[in-house]
Amino acid sequence: MFNRAGFNLVITEEGIRAINNTLGNLVLESGARAVLLLDKGGQLIAAQGETNALDTLSLAALITGSFSSTKAIAGLLGENEFKVMFQQGTNHSIFMAALSNTQNILATIFPNAITVGRIKYKCLQVLDTLEEQMKAMYSSTPESPFRKAAAAEPKINDLF
Repeated sequence: MFNRAGFNLVITEEGIRAINNTLGNLVLESGARAVLLLDKGGQLIAAQGETNALDTLSLAALITGSFSSTKAIAGLLGENEFKVMFQQGTNHSIFMAALSNTQNILATIFPNAITVGRIKYKCLQVLDTLEEQMKAMYSSTPESPFRKAAAAEPKINDLF
């Protein structure tokens, strides 16, 4: 199991491009309206699909809160947590799945004309790929865009 303690999430251009490609393909292949990748702390990492009409930041916070509250329910049933959640509305539904080792959540919003079985199947197919993509960004080290300054001591000493 990947333990992200002591690791920082470093979002790189190539890392986020790979994640956006994975999420974009999921939207296209499943027929979902939108797909969000979240940190369990409530931060939105990436989103694809029809996200302009959605309050993605509020959704991210509420979805992670929902996972946190159901963790307590899971504990009462002798489980560590529930890895998958589903909410059905009149017009739209949301399928949520926790990535196993990186503490991230994949949330897929879809119209009710699409079956939850199709969404679940497509989402579970990409979880391992997203897991590896996120592990790479948790493992990477940030590179500074700044050059190291030349030592100033010799020039300062020449002044006195």
